[in-house]
This record gives sequence, structure tokens and C-alpha cells, in this order.
Amino acid sequence: MERMTPQDHEILRLEDDVMAAHGLTIAVFNGPEAPFDDVVELVADRVRLIPRYRQRLLEVPFDVERPVWVDDPNFSIDFHVRHTALPNRKSRDPLNAFISRTLSQRLDRGKPLWELWVVSGLPNKQWAIVSKVHYAIIDGVSGTDIIGLLADDIEAHETVGRRMPSPLPGTGRLLSDAVSDLLFDPVETFRAAKSIAEFPLRTAQKMASGLLDPGDPNQLGRAVGPHRKWQSAKVALDDLRAVRNAHDCSTTDVILAAVGGGIRRYLVENGKPLPRTIDVVVPLAVGAASGGLSGQVTTLTAALALAEPDPVVRLAAIHEQTSAGAVQSGAIAGRVLRRQEDFVAPSILAQGVRSTMLETRGRRAPDTVAINVPGPKETISVLGKPMVEAYPVIPLPAGVQMAMAAMSLEDVVYFGITSDYDSTKGLRHASIGVVETVAELLA
Repeated sequence: MERMTPQDHEILRLEDDVMAAHGLTIAVFNGPEAPFDDVVELVADRVRLIPRYRQRLLEVPFDVERPVWVDDPNFSIDFHVRHTALPNRKSRDPLNAFISRTLSQRLDRGKPLWELWVVSGLPNKQWAIVSKVHYAIIDGVSGTDIIGLLADDIEAHETVGRRMPSPLPGTGRLLSDAVSDLLFDPVETFRAAKSIAEFPLRTAQKMASGLLDPGDPNQLGRAVGPHRKWQSAKVALDDLRAVRNAHDCSTTDVILAAVGGGIRRYLVENGKPLPRTIDVVVPLAVGAASGGLSGQVTTLTAALALAEPDPVVRLAAIHEQTSAGAVQSGAIAGRVLRRQEDFVAPSILAQGVRSTMLETRGRRAPDTVAINVPGPKETISVLGKPMVEAYPVIPLPAGVQMAMAAMSLEDVVYFGITSDYDSTKGLRHASIGVVETVAELLA
């Protein structure tokens, strides 16, 4: 039994009827598809590396303390690893619809907070593995995305033995441990008292948020419902590097310009007015980061000049802001953490989203969120099948209607665009705008 950390608990408390706190990773493979039983066996072997994937949350009676992580006595790999087949189509639309639905559905808090899907029926005889993990698990130390655990170069069965789950603690033990923590840890006592004192305020804020006007329907506003839309785009890494070198800026600058171009096209194609600027929050790593999963993450806020028609001018305005902000905050401009040899990019992405959700709570929400995570240069294989594409899928932080993430794999950068289902339409224009902006900057 282990008490949930304050940061993880805060992530859990941020969830409400509109905002979720889980992300997805899509790994695409060329056929033939790996046998489903082999995938199940592999996942069962690898999740033993991370105890969190076999643990569930248990609430403390009367909420006197934070919940605890306990072994799930009913853990079954068959509940978490699932298979689905898409309609036979020439486009990726069925996959996008599946990702949108999966992102919209909340994870069961009575079970370990993750799922993994094998998805058949992609065009060109491709198939995919899709992981879905709650950000309360991925804390930078004890957690990592499931797909990152499945790589062929990890031998979990040789490093971690099997163990029987501990029985669930009773109500008496939960209360006694909570009281003990509060009595002997002044920090815990202060935190509990503060949480109780703030409860009426948090309740009032949630009630008020449901009554507030969601914003100008002609511009970017906040998500108004729990359902999501998702679209993808991809750009050659060499093209991004060429733009970076030609304009003497960072890769993140180019990606932010592409994000701004995507949102700009989305607004134009839907007949909405262009605001002069919109605020974007960008998670970045601090300079002291070692490059591992425990590196600290901070956020930088920049303004994207959407009303400016010239993409070169928009890029220059971004670079002026990010370079100054990076120096001031000690962040490493152009990347979240150092490029990793293994496929840990989804875990680093989750840390960036976690940081954004925590740092923007209680203050005016940004207009959008953008995050860039470099992936491995080398080919990643699962069950002998090379991964050919990898897309990030992030949730919408509170107050945000559209967010984008970028993740590279070998020589391609893959974009994932998330939006609110009930207040956006024509999301494909955003993905087209991402690609067109890079092309315009190349020209």
C-alpha cells in the first residue's frame, strides 16, 4: 500500500465532467499483424516491470487523506488488453473515429488505470497498437507508457519475478494509516487542513464553470463537453530542419509556427474571424534535466500571431518569444527532453501535459497547448514488427478547445490534434494547415 503523491492526487482532482487526464499513443505497424495472443502474453510479461499497472486506487473513508495505491486482487490482463477491427476503408477516418471515442471514455477508477488495444483493418494492410494511460500513473519516476515497455530489446521475464497481490486493506487500516500520516507529518497535516478549507471554493468553482459562457463561438474557446475529436498530420523531419536552418531558429519554433498555421487555417475555413494573437502554453525541460524521465519540466507561454498572413513573420515572432523565455526560465529551447534511444517519448509527453495541467490550474486558461517530444532515431520493433508511425494523443487541459502534440520517429514528425467534439467542426483543416505551413516556410 502506497499513498498517492500530492501531484498525482492533484491530477486526479482536476478531472471533471469536461476534462479528462489520460493520454493515448498510437503505434502503427506494417502487416502481417502479430497474433493477438502473443501481444497479450507480451503485455502480461512487461507490466510486471511497473507495479502501478497492476494496482488500483482505494479511497480513504471520509476523504481524510489522499487515496492509496493497492494491488488489485482481481487483476486480469484480459480486461486491459483488447482487440478491435475497423471498417475496410481506404482512409484513416475509421482510426481517427476510434481514437476520438477512446479518448472520450474515462478509465474505470476501480481498476488499474490503463488499457491497450490491438487495432486491425488500417489501410494498406497496416495495424496498430494503441495504449491509453492515466497521467496519475506516469509521474516521471515510477511510470512509463505501456508501448515503451513492449520494445523487443527489453527482457522483463529475466529481471522481475512474479508475485502474488497483497490483500486489500480494510477500512480500519486505511483510517489508522491516514491518521498516523497526519499526526507525524506536519506537512501532511497542513495539506489536509488546506484541502478541507478549500473544498467549498473548489465546489463553487466547478458549479460556476458549468454556468459560464463557453466563449465566443466564432473563436477558440473552451471545451464544453467530454467528447473529443482527433486528427493527425505528419511532416518530414528534414523539412523542419531545413526551415530551422534557413530561419536561424529552433525546431520547437518551427513546430509552433505549424501549430499556429493549423489553427489559422481551421478558423479561416470555418468562416471564423482571426484573433490578432492567441496564447499557447509550451512545456519545456529545464537546463538541469539529465535527459531521463526524472527531468524537471516547466512551461513557457507565447503568443501566436494568427492575423499575420506571412508565415515567415509569424515564425520570427515566435522565435523572439521562445528564445527570451528559454534564457529567463533556464529551459532548453527546441525540445522537451533530450532525444532518447528507447521509445520513452510518450512518457515524456505525458510529463509535459501533466506539468501544463498543474501549472495552469487556478489561472486564466491559455487558448491552446502545444508540445514537442523528440523520439528515437533507431527503428523500434515489437514482436519483431518494426514500428513505422507513432502519433501522440493528448487530452484538453481545462479551458482549452484545441491542443496539439508532435512526436518524431526516425525521420518523420507526427502531429496529433485534439479538439472538443461539441464546439469544433472541420478539424481536418487544422491538420492540412500544419503541413501547408511547413511547406510555405520551405518555399
